[in-house]
Amino acid sequence: MAHTRLITLLALASGTLSAQAPIFADGAALGGSRVFSEGLNPLGNPARFDKPTTGIYLGWAEGDAGAKETKTALTSFADPTRIASGLATLADQSWALRTRALGVAYVEKGMYTSYTREENTSLFAVPDLDSGHLGAGIGLNTTTVDVRRAVVDRLCVGAGSFAQGSGYGISVRVERWKTGQVFAAFLPATGQLALVGQDLLEFQDTVDSTTTTATLDLGFTYELIPGIRFGATVDRLLPHHFGDVYEAPQGRVGFQMDLGSTVQLSVDSDLNKAMRMPFPVPQRITTASLRLSPSPSFTLILGAEQRSLADQALIRGGITLFVHSGSWHVGAGIQAGQDRPMKGAALSVY
Repeated sequence: MAHTRLITLLALASGTLSAQAPIFADGAALGGSRVFSEGLNPLGNPARFDKPTTGIYLGWAEGDAGAKETKTALTSFADPTRIASGLATLADQSWALRTRALGVAYVEKGMYTSYTREENTSLFAVPDLDSGHLGAGIGLNTTTVDVRRAVVDRLCVGAGSFAQGSGYGISVRVERWKTGQVFAAFLPATGQLALVGQDLLEFQDTVDSTTTTATLDLGFTYELIPGIRFGATVDRLLPHHFGDVYEAPQGRVGFQMDLGSTVQLSVDSDLNKAMRMPFPVPQRITTASLRLSPSPSFTLILGAEQRSLADQALIRGGITLFVHSGSWHVGAGIQAGQDRPMKGAALSVY
C-alpha cells in the first residue's frame, strides 16, 4: 500500500509546473525560519537536514508576494483620473512576484535529496512622476515596468548532522534556468506590452536564455547554553551572473530560544544585501518566528518576515500547521495579505 501511495505522489510531482517559494511549507514566508528551518526546503539550512523523519516528502507552494497596493496601482491606470495617484504608489511600492512550486524530497538519517521545479514572474516599475507627462501629456510619460519570467529545475543533494550541541551541513545545488523578459509602457513600442488592460504577472515567455549552474550552501547550528542556540548559513558560495542579476554569496545568522518545553522563539536575518533571481537589485530578509509544539501530534509555527528590496521594506505575517502521525506528516501554511496570498503544503510517506 505504501508503495502505491509513493508512486502516486511521484507521478503528481513530475507532472505539474511550479515556482520560487517556501516549498514543503518550510520557509520564512509562512511564519517559519530559514536558519532554524524544518530541514525540507533545499534553500533552508543544510545543518537541519537531520531533523525530518526518514521518508518521501512532497511539497507545493503558490501565490503572490509584494505590496497589494502595487497591483492596485497598475489596475488603476484604466481610469485616466487615477494615473497620477497610481504612479505615486509605484514610486513607493514598485515590485511584485508571482510564484508556483512543486517538488519531491527524500530524507534518511541526515542525507537529503530533492528535485523542485519552480516558476516565477516578477515586475519592477520605474514610474515617471513628471506632472507635465500626465493628462494630455501622457504620450510623453516614460513609465516602464520590467516584467521577467524565470523557470528553474533544481536538484539538491546534501547532508546534515547534529551531535553534542553542534550541527553542520552542506548541500550541492545543480540548477537549470530558463528566462524571459519584456517591458510594459503606456504607449508600447514594438515588442513591448501595454500597461493598461492586462495582468502583467501572467507573462510566461522564457525564450531569452537557458543556463545550467552549480553551487554550494553551508549551514551551522550551535547550542550556546541549554535552551539557547546560534545558527548561520551561507548560500550561493559559487556566485553566478544571470544577465544583469549577479547572485553573490549571502550570509545569514539567527538565534533560537526555548520558552518552556513546548515553545521556541527564532530570530534571523541576512547579514548582507545580495541580488536574487529575478530582481536585479539587492535584497535582505529578516524574520521572527514562534514554534509551538503542545503535543507530539501537531506543531504550529507563526511569525513575520520583513523583506527589503530596492530600499523598500515590506512586512508580512505567516502561519503553518504540521500534523504528525506514526506513518505520515502533513503541513499547510499561508501568508497574510495580497489577493493571492502565498500558501504552501507538504505531505510525506514514512
